[in-house]
Amino acid sequence: MSHESTPEERHTDQLDDPKAADLQSSRLSAIESTASESTPSQSTHPPKMTPKITPGRRGLPLPILPTRDDRFHQVLERMGAWIAEADDAGRPIYTSPSVLRVTGYTAEEVTRSRAIRVHDDDLEGLHEFVRKVHATGHADPFLFRMHHRDGHELWIEVNAVGWYPSPDGGFHSVSYNRDVTQRVEMYAALRESEERYRVIALMSNDLIVEVAADGRLTYVSPGASDLLGFTFKEIVDMAPFENIHPEDVSRLQSVLVKALESEAPVHFDPFRCRNKSGDYLWFESTGMVVRHSNGELRYLGVTRDISGRMREEERLREFAERMQRAQKLEGLGVMAGGIAHDFNNLLTPILGAASLGLTELDPDSPVRGHLLKIQRAAERAAALTNQMLSYAGKSPLLIEPLDLSKLVVEMGQLLETTVSGKTSLRLDLASCLPPIDADAAQLTQVVLNLISNATEAIHDGGGQVVVRTGEVDVSEASPSAIFADELKPGLHAFLEVADTGCGMDAETVSRIFDPFFTTKFTGRGLGLAAVAGIVRGHRGAVEIDSEVGRGTTIRVLFPIALRPLLKAAQNPHPVDNWRGHGTALVVDDDPGVRDLIEEVLKRTGLNVMTASDGREAIEIFRRNAAEISVVLLDRTMPTASGLEVFDALRATDPDARVVLVSGYSQERATEELAGRQLAGFLKKPFTPEELLEKTREALARE
Repeated sequence: MSHESTPEERHTDQLDDPKAADLQSSRLSAIESTASESTPSQSTHPPKMTPKITPGRRGLPLPILPTRDDRFHQVLERMGAWIAEADDAGRPIYTSPSVLRVTGYTAEEVTRSRAIRVHDDDLEGLHEFVRKVHATGHADPFLFRMHHRDGHELWIEVNAVGWYPSPDGGFHSVSYNRDVTQRVEMYAALRESEERYRVIALMSNDLIVEVAADGRLTYVSPGASDLLGFTFKEIVDMAPFENIHPEDVSRLQSVLVKALESEAPVHFDPFRCRNKSGDYLWFESTGMVVRHSNGELRYLGVTRDISGRMREEERLREFAERMQRAQKLEGLGVMAGGIAHDFNNLLTPILGAASLGLTELDPDSPVRGHLLKIQRAAERAAALTNQMLSYAGKSPLLIEPLDLSKLVVEMGQLLETTVSGKTSLRLDLASCLPPIDADAAQLTQVVLNLISNATEAIHDGGGQVVVRTGEVDVSEASPSAIFADELKPGLHAFLEVADTGCGMDAETVSRIFDPFFTTKFTGRGLGLAAVAGIVRGHRGAVEIDSEVGRGTTIRVLFPIALRPLLKAAQNPHPVDNWRGHGTALVVDDDPGVRDLIEEVLKRTGLNVMTASDGREAIEIFRRNAAEISVVLLDRTMPTASGLEVFDALRATDPDARVVLVSGYSQERATEELAGRQLAGFLKKPFTPEELLEKTREALARE
C-alpha cells in the first residue's frame, strides 16, 4: 500500500532536504514581499477549515493550523487570493491551494493543464506585465479578466517579483493574485453614478452646492459659471457669504447653524446672491446635512434661480397695490362726487336767491350787505365743491390745446408770490412742447397746488423749488405711478415739481392724495386730492419720488393731443332784459333748485311746468308736448335717470329741446348720453344770469 504523508510529515521532509528547504524559504520570502505590496480585501467565501478543530477563548471552534504553509494558505483564502510560482519559461510550477476558492480550478489543474483562461482583451497587457517582471524583477500591479470555471468573469489583480538565481539555477517569479471583482464593480458603479450626476448637474438649470459649516462653498456644479459669471476657482476661493446680500446673511447663517446642529433636512427661503456684473439674483435652496468620512458636517443641496418668479411676484404685488390704490381713490372719488352733487343742489337756491334779492333791492338798502355776504359765502362753498369734484375727476372741463411750458410762463408772477420766504424758484421749461388736451384753469390749479405743497415742505425757507416741463415716450408707466393702469403707451408731456424739503416716508406718500389727509397744522387736505382728480380727469398719471431728508419730486404726465379741440364760442348777446315766450318744463328732484328755476323763468314771461322725478316728467311731456318749448332736465333723479327721461322725451318729440342740468362736468354728462344731441348744458351751482343764458340759447336753436 502506498502511504500518503500528512501535512506535518511533508513539512518535515522538506526541512530535511536542504534544496527543498531553500526553495520553501524563497517562496515564503517572495510571498511575504508580494503580499505586502497589495491592499488586502476580505473574501466573500468562508475560510476552508482543516478537520481538526479546538475551542477558542470564547468557546467558538477554531481551525488547527500546525504548519506555516497551512497558516499562509488560510490567510490567502480569507483574502480571496492565491500564490503562484513560474519558471523561466513562464510555466506554473506551484500554485497555492486557495486558487480553488477563487477560480474554481484545483492547484493541480492550474499547474498541469494551464486551466486559467485570460480575457482576450487583456492578454497583451498581461504579457507586457510578465516582460517587465523578467526585465526588472518587479512591475506595477496589473488588472486583468479571467473566466471562472462556472463561466462568469473575474477581475484579478496580480503582483509579482522575479529573481536570479533560483534554487534550480534559472529565473523564477512568484505572483500574488487577488480577486478584486467586487472592488472593480463597485468602482465602476461609482464612476457610472458620478458620471450620471455630472451629466445631470451639467444639464440642470439648478445648482448643486456643498457648503461647509462656516458658510464656505466647497463645491458648486458647473452651471454656476454660466449663471453667476464666476469660475469654479473664484467661487470656492470666496470668503463665506461674500456674495450674499448683506440683508440676507444673518438669516442664512442662522438656518445653516440650526441645520448642522439637528442634521435634519433644511430649506433656505429666498435670498439674494450677487453675480459678477454686480447684480443680485434671487435663489432658494433645499437639501440636507451630510457627514463626511472625517466626521465633518456639510450642507448638500439643490439651489434654484428664482429671479424670474420673484420679479413676477413683485409685478403682481405692485399691480395689486395699484389696483387697491385705484379702487380706494375711485371709492373716495364717488363719495366726494356725491357730496359735491348734494352740496351743489343746496348752493344753487342759496346763490340764486341771493342774486335775485340783490336785483330787487335798492342800492342803498341796509339788507344789501347781508345778501352780498350770503352770495360770497355760497361762491366760496361752490369753489370747495369744485375741488371735491376735481378730486373725483368730475369737474367741468373746458378742453383746448395747451402748451405746459407756456402755461407756466404765463403764471410766472403768480408763482413768485406762491414761493415764500428764502425759497428760490427755478424754471427749467422745454421749448416747442407738443400740446395736450387740457383745461387751462384746472392745470393752473395743479401747478399752484404742487408748488404750494413743495414750498411748505421746506421748513427753513432756504431751499429750492424747480419746475420742469418736457416730453417723454412712455412705453410702460412706473409701477408706483398713480393711475398707471389708465396710462396708454406713447408720447406724453410732463410737468415736474421738485423740492429740497423734508421729504416723506412711504406711508405718507401712500396717503398724500387722500382727501382730508394733511400733515399741515392748518388746511383741509384737498389740494393734492384735487390734483389727483384733475390728472385722472385728463387721463394722465402721477409719479412720486420722495425720501425723508432728501426732498420730493412729483411728475405729472399728460397724453399728447392727437387733434386740437376748439373752445366753445361765447354768446356775445346780453340777457339782462330778455323776454321769453312759450312753456318750460323744469325737472329736478330738489325742491329748492326747482323753485329757483321756476321763479327766474317766470320773471322773463315763460310759462313753467315742474316735475319732481323722471316718471312724472315723462307723463307731463306726453300730455303737453305740443306746447312745451324747452325742458331743463336734472341729470340724476330717482325712479328714472336723466338718460331714460331724455330718450322718452325724444321718442315723443324728436325735436324736443333739452338742457341738461348737472353738478358734474359737461364732458361726462354728454358721454353718458352717448352722443345724443342736447340743446344746452347748465352746471350747478348757477346764477340766474347763467340760467337765462342757457335757456335763451336753447329756445334759439332750431
